[in-house]
Amino acid sequence: MENNTKNIKKPNPLEAFSTVVVLMVLIVIAIQKGVNTIPMLIVATMWCMVIGWRCGHSYNQLMDAVMERLGGLMEVVLIIFSIGIFIAAMVFSGTIPAIIYYMVSVINPNFMIVLSFLVTGIVAVLIGTSWGTAGTVGIVMLSIASSMGVSMPMVAGAVISGAHVGQLLSPMSDTTNVAANLAQTPTMNLIKRISYYSIPVVIFAVAIYTVLGFAGGASGADVEEALLIRQEIKSVFNVNPLVILPMVLVFVMTFKKQPIIKSMLISAMVAIIFGTVFNGFSIWKGLDALFNGFDFQVVTGLEPEGYSDIFMTLVNRGGVMGMISSALLAIAATCYGGVMIKIGAVNVVAEVLFGRVKSRIGLVFSAIAVAGIVVALTTSAYLAILIASDLFKEKFHDAGMDDTDLISSCISASSQFVVCVPWVDTAIYMASISGVATMVSLPFNIFCWGNAVMAIILSMVGIGFANGRRFGKSA
Repeated sequence: MENNTKNIKKPNPLEAFSTVVVLMVLIVIAIQKGVNTIPMLIVATMWCMVIGWRCGHSYNQLMDAVMERLGGLMEVVLIIFSIGIFIAAMVFSGTIPAIIYYMVSVINPNFMIVLSFLVTGIVAVLIGTSWGTAGTVGIVMLSIASSMGVSMPMVAGAVISGAHVGQLLSPMSDTTNVAANLAQTPTMNLIKRISYYSIPVVIFAVAIYTVLGFAGGASGADVEEALLIRQEIKSVFNVNPLVILPMVLVFVMTFKKQPIIKSMLISAMVAIIFGTVFNGFSIWKGLDALFNGFDFQVVTGLEPEGYSDIFMTLVNRGGVMGMISSALLAIAATCYGGVMIKIGAVNVVAEVLFGRVKSRIGLVFSAIAVAGIVVALTTSAYLAILIASDLFKEKFHDAGMDDTDLISSCISASSQFVVCVPWVDTAIYMASISGVATMVSLPFNIFCWGNAVMAIILSMVGIGFANGRRFGKSA
């Protein structure tokens, strides 16, 4: 073991880039051939281990790195399973059906997309957690939109965008607080700096989502269809307003910063009781639904024929089994990231590509690019900030910029690109909630890719930077 430690070296540029190229090629092949991404990630991980072995790492050292990363992933897996349990319970209790029953009659479908962004964005700023926001109000907005026949990729993009507004603009966000600590500045100072690019993106997103709603995003919406959905819901579920209480409970617990798993599981148990009392469903079938998902025919004893496809899609959802694929994808991606971090390939790739950049525009673009690459290769937003800031800190200072400029540039990508890369745990989580694949909702996920674009645009004109202008004045 001592020998191996002494002989360990960084991968050379060819070896480091091969770990990236192999993954990208395999993902492209998977898309073209219709193959699941999970085996591709496994093969890419094995290739990384081969490179690690060539660089002097033993099999045990590499596996220790993987196991360490997997240990930290277990909470994510449990959250993914909790979402499945929560959704199934909220259907069983009639909570989601009742919310849809009341909301489809008061919301104009043309405004559904922009409302999905605004409502989730406001909640995200208040509670500071994208997962908690998407798992509560996000599910509600998606369910309402689905019942209206509004474009689900558009609504999914709007919900995911809104859920991540808080990651940049909320003083409650752990990401923002960690980033402020790295920049050695108060959290509100960093938020003020971030707002230079994020506020314009919010305004732009609101405008685009409004246009999409009127230009075709709600073209599938139909008044008669909405009335049919209401009739079908009322014929199966008790729409007494009291059945909405389990959702209120999870909101209250989330606002009080209770752990997301605790909030969802307690609310799910309450929902099962409500479903038994108000809908007359068997409590045993309710508990089974937590695992297998809500099955209309099994739970109600009614035949699905005679009910609309939209209604069946709305109710046949959730359960732990429905989340297995998402959990396995997160595990496979974490294994790949663990090996990549251990062998140091990411640092080599970043240094080769961006080590010589010196201009403000080039440095901001490079910091964003490195943060994005690290997110894609390690699935870690925090590591993306650390690696990018370590690589460019001195260069930013030499160019007359400060740590706030650097960290705000890094976080525009690190905290947002986690939902743009299909195998990152946050993207997996969001896709599980929405039922829309990451790459399908990506074009409409305006806030999450728009911040990096706006940060680069502002670097061109120097607005907000220490060596540029702040609100149009010389720094």
